[in-house]
This record gives sequence, C-alpha cells and structure tokens, in this order.
Amino acid sequence: MLTEGQLKDIEKLQMIVEQADRIELKLNWYFLRSRMTENNDFFYYEGDQLLGYAALYYVGGAYEMCAMVHPDHRQKGIFTKLFQEILDSLRNRTTKQLYINAPPESKCAKITLEKLGAEYAYSDYQMRWSNKAVPEPEAEVKLRVATEEDYDKIVDLDVKGFNLTRKESELLVNVLKKDAGHRTFMIEKDGNTVGKLRLKAEGIETYIFGFTVDPEYRRQGIGKAALIEVVRQESEAGHVIFVEVGTEDERGLHLYEAVGFETYQQQNYYHYKC
Repeated sequence: MLTEGQLKDIEKLQMIVEQADRIELKLNWYFLRSRMTENNDFFYYEGDQLLGYAALYYVGGAYEMCAMVHPDHRQKGIFTKLFQEILDSLRNRTTKQLYINAPPESKCAKITLEKLGAEYAYSDYQMRWSNKAVPEPEAEVKLRVATEEDYDKIVDLDVKGFNLTRKESELLVNVLKKDAGHRTFMIEKDGNTVGKLRLKAEGIETYIFGFTVDPEYRRQGIGKAALIEVVRQESEAGHVIFVEVGTEDERGLHLYEAVGFETYQQQNYYHYKC
C-alpha cells in the first residue's frame, strides 16, 4: 500500500506536469489510494523530491501504464530508468501485454512513444454524469451486492463480455477482491443473474467499470435499466459519477449519453511489445 507521503508526492508532481504541459493525466487515483496487491508503482527521487513516477494497472489480460517526469528534469534518463524497471517487473509476471496511456495533447509523450516503437492501439472517452434527469427504465432489473457464491458467474461474465481467457478473468477478479472501496453488483432479471458491474469509490467520486450483460440477454434494455439504477443510487448519495468508454464502442457511448453522461476528455493507448 502506498504511504500518505508517497501519495502527496505523486499528487504534487501530477499538478506540476499538468500545469506545465496543459494536459490531464489519467492516474486512476481511485486505485492508487487502495493498492493492496503486487508492486505496481515505480519512483525516481532526488533527495526528498519526486522527479519521476510510473504506475501499472492490471485490466484483465494486460497492464496499462501511466508515467510522468518533472518538466525541469526531462532528457536526463529518468523515464528510461522507470520504464526499464517496469519491463524487468513484467518479466516475472504471467501477463506481459503492456499498453501505455498518454493524453492526445502531450507532445512529449508522443515523441517518447515514437522512440520506444509503441504503436497506437485504441482510445477511451472519459465521461461524467451531468446531473440531468434520468429516463424511466425500459426493463425491470434488480441490483444486488455480489457474494462469494457469485465468483464463477462473475468470471464467466468477464470472459464473455471482455474477451478474456478464464485464467485472465480469475486473476482480475482476485486482484479486485483485494482493493478497498471496490464493490461488485450482480444484475438480475426475472430471478436470473444476467450481468454485473463494478463500482469504485474515491471520496465523493464513483467510477463505473467492468459493466457487462450476458450476450443472451442483450438488446432488452437490461443494461440501460441497470445503469439508471446505479446513477440514481450514487447521485442520491451525493456522488459524482464517472465512466470510460472505448471510442469504437458506439453502442456503449450512446447508452451512457442517453442516461446523461457527457465526454470531458479522451485518453490514447499505445501497445508496447515486451
């Protein structure tokens, strides 16, 4: 688990980088504050000052990476050192797929990624609920908190919904079980478990991820009804609600827009062949 001192150093460096480069980094604070798993954080200090930081996030079958270096200390090999530490770490893991995250506006990141030989893979829209009135659901569904008895069903839904192997899905489920503030909800329709979603809380912010409906039950309004219920639940608790949607996922994008989500930024991902 990261210490309060480390978290403050990361936050300070993030503010410096974002102000200097006029970008918004995706550091996934809702995961950083609750890290309970393997070492996925890499630091470069000079004295007491954090000059470089890189983080890995397991997303099922692959790792995502985000990194930053103090603008006054670039071209000194700091990123190279951090990146080599990450590659060394991945050699000891079963999952070696790596996607490097970078804001589209970051010229520095673009130059670095070209030097690494990383190739553009995909982009995500980051969306925020806009406090609009939610529509009435077209289907009647029930959300319930997942239990240990749902383990196999969760694994199966992740396999079907996200094109994971069973081993990859099991690893993802076991990693997320160790993270504080993470909740999994099962979606029920007429007494059948037909989907699931995950919520991650960070202060007054709630992040929706891992949202999928069994292929046999799609196109029945179930996903939209479940999303409406989540928005009502979290908004009544005073939470700001976020979600990420792949730019190629037009159905997902339209679904979130229909419930009142709006895009506020885009993040690009580049595949690095380890």
